[in-house]
Amino acid sequence: MKGLLKNNLLTVYSNAKVFSIFMLILGLFVVAVISQPLLIGYVLLSMVGFSVNAVTSIKKEFISKWGKYKLTLPVKRAAIVKSYFISQLIWLLVGILYAGIVISLSWALHGCPYDNRIDVVSTFALGISVSIFTGAFFFPLLYLGGEERSDVFLVISLLCGIGVVLGMISVLNLYLAPGVTTILLSAAILLLSSLLVFALSYPLTVSIYGKKEY
Repeated sequence: MKGLLKNNLLTVYSNAKVFSIFMLILGLFVVAVISQPLLIGYVLLSMVGFSVNAVTSIKKEFISKWGKYKLTLPVKRAAIVKSYFISQLIWLLVGILYAGIVISLSWALHGCPYDNRIDVVSTFALGISVSIFTGAFFFPLLYLGGEERSDVFLVISLLCGIGVVLGMISVLNLYLAPGVTTILLSAAILLLSSLLVFALSYPLTVSIYGKKEY
């Protein structure tokens, strides 16, 4: 597993390095100015962007034929799939770290940009859940439809992730009264739901990949 994770890291590294530099420069700008929408946008972009970078590694393996060569190694297909799921969570944590640092520096310099400090929980829950839902939809679609269509599957998965999260928020806002309890409850529901779908996506992806012929 360590070898698979290291391979995934090296595959993503070049894109992640460029994206990290971009996020660092953007983060300095976000910290320097006072803008709630810009800060929220940065937090969401950081988490979703790093997660998207993680799943693009599969396309590189398809182009280089490394994905097929990997099947000749003494590793199970389930382990290969697991490494992709773990890698996405690792890069999501990187995105959370970037977002946390920038929002902390902004607060230290300019104060809390939210009407209520607890609203930051909603922002992080939104970014995390969209990222996790995207991965949960992407991996089964990828192995079901083929790696050569990974770009369109990524777009579809991202749109589905955003759509599901916005739909859940709309339903929660409809039935729950505004307040701190509602914010925390909504965040918990989003996170738990996305993690549940992510967990269910793993055996589904393993099943699809196990039946795939190369």
